[in-house]
Amino acid sequence: MKLKILLAGVLMLTASLSGCTTRDWIQAVGGAAQARDDYAKKSLIERLKKANAASSRVKN
Repeated sequence: MKLKILLAGVLMLTASLSGCTTRDWIQAVGGAAQARDDYAKKSLIERLKKANAASSRVKN
């Protein structure tokens, strides 16, 4: 419980000292989430391409 309170305090202090607004933080988190989603989509497409290529080699 103390750790959670300490962590929340540190987060609030960091946010207030950084000079960023809530909107800036939300945009930063949104950008990170979008980048993660883009990476996941790209890696999925690559895995599917490799699987399809392997499948076509086995069929022939």
